[in-house]
Amino acid sequence: MTRTLTVRRLDPGDLSGVPLDWYDGDPDLSIFWDALSAVFPEGENFFVRAVRAHRDLIDDPELLARVDAFIGQEAAHGAAHRALNRSLERRIPSAKRVDRELRWVLKELAPKLFGARQRLAITCALEHFTALLAAQLLEDERHRAAIDDRLTPLWLWHAYEEVEHEDVAFDVYRAAGGNELERRAIMALTTGLFIGFMAYFYAVMAADQKRARRPTTWLRLGYFLCMKPGLTRRLVPDYLAYYRRGFHPSQKDTAPLLETWRERLFGSDGAIPLTRRAA
Repeated sequence: MTRTLTVRRLDPGDLSGVPLDWYDGDPDLSIFWDALSAVFPEGENFFVRAVRAHRDLIDDPELLARVDAFIGQEAAHGAAHRALNRSLERRIPSAKRVDRELRWVLKELAPKLFGARQRLAITCALEHFTALLAAQLLEDERHRAAIDDRLTPLWLWHAYEEVEHEDVAFDVYRAAGGNELERRAIMALTTGLFIGFMAYFYAVMAADQKRARRPTTWLRLGYFLCMKPGLTRRLVPDYLAYYRRGFHPSQKDTAPLLETWRERLFGSDGAIPLTRRAA
C-alpha cells in the first residue's frame, strides 16, 4: 500500500544547554551521533537535488505527490539539524568544517564523478542506510532511553519520517530507468565511501575534545556499533537484502512500526509538538 506522506515542521528550541555527552552520558558515543547530525543538512540537500533532477520523468501523479512531500520532509530535517549543529559549532568547531567539506564533496565533486542517475542510485543507497538506522531508533528502547530529553523530539521525528519515505527515491530511480547491476554496484561503492567519510568526520570532531588519539575512544565506538547494542551489526541482514534481485524497500513491512509511533509522536497527546501541513 502506498503511503501518504505529510510534511511536518519541528522547532528544536534552544539547544545551547545540551551537554556534549548527551547520549547515555558518553562523550565518545555522543560524537558519533553529532557527526551524523553534522552530515545531515548537506546530505539531505544532495538527496533533494538527485530526486528533483528526475521529477520531469515521472508521469504518475501519486509518485509526484510523494516526491514533493519527500523534498519537503528532507528540507525540514536539514533545517532542524542545522539548528543542532549551530549549537555544536560553539563547542565543537570542526562541526562547521564537516559541513563545509561535505558540501564540496556532494555539490562540487560528485557531479563530476557520477551521472545524474548514478547520484540518484547513491541517494537510494543512503536512504536505505538511514531508514534502517531510523527503524532501530524507534524499535530499541535502549537508544531512546540514552538520548537527552531535549534532543528526543528531533531524533525520533527524523527517524519516523526516514522510515515513512524510505521508498520514494527508489521508486524515482526505477522510473528513471535504473537497473539492477547499477543499483547494486552503487550500493557497494557507497557503503565503502560512507564508512570512510564517517570515520574521518568522527575523528575530526573527536579531535576537538582531545579524544581522537585515545584507543579507548575507538574501542568504545566499535563495541557500540558491532557488539552491544550492535547498531550496525544488527543492520547487516536488511542491508544485504538490498543486493537481492528484485529488491524493493517495501518488502520489509514497517507499517506496524509507523502505526505504533504515529499517535505517540503526532497525535493530540503526542510527545512531540509539530506543526502539521498536508503534503
